[in-house]
Amino acid sequence: MIITVINQKGGVGKTTTSVNLAYVLSKSKKVGLLDLDPEGGSTISLGIRKAEQELPIGANFINIHGIDLFYAHVGLLNKEMNGEIDEVTKEIKSSENNHDVLIIDTPPNLGTLSVSAMLVADKVIAPVTPLFLSIEAVKNLGSRLQSLEKRAIAFTNASNKPIKVDLQSISFIDTYIPNSKIFQEAVRLGIPATKYEEVKSKKGKIWSSYDKLSKYIIE
Repeated sequence: MIITVINQKGGVGKTTTSVNLAYVLSKSKKVGLLDLDPEGGSTISLGIRKAEQELPIGANFINIHGIDLFYAHVGLLNKEMNGEIDEVTKEIKSSENNHDVLIIDTPPNLGTLSVSAMLVADKVIAPVTPLFLSIEAVKNLGSRLQSLEKRAIAFTNASNKPIKVDLQSISFIDTYIPNSKIFQEAVRLGIPATKYEEVKSKKGKIWSSYDKLSKYIIE
């Protein structure tokens, strides 16, 4: 199964969701995490430096925290600029091999890399916040999903305030990710917040939220 995490609005928890969802799922499945963002958010969050060489997407690989991380490299930017959708799609599919689940962290835009990731996805999920710009981004994403004949699952990040957006291509679920200083501390340490919480407090609110999200997506 390929799960693409997407939202063209930055700062809504896309990378945080990718990393922590991957960690929770890795407890019961073989999980790959593909950092398709040239900025390398997931890569950096797990304490890995971006690769400088231009290699195939699946070539930069390391197992960390029980996750097979395919990490970001500068060559992704060239593929984004050249609009190489077919090539990117092919490379993404190759990264899925030998994994139960492949999670894709996308750039904060709807360019070539993001479109490729949506095209190959079995499930598309979109973290959002109850802010005007985030809601507008969701509407734009909904239009793009409709043109690609795809649907997305959306949930609220950092607030339990419901978001009311009537879109045929996006379904909102009753799950939200709590705001916590643990996320910043976890990034500083280069570990998923769910792992940090698991060690410190034996699975608290953050773990519970991502566990609930993972079960909804997989079922």
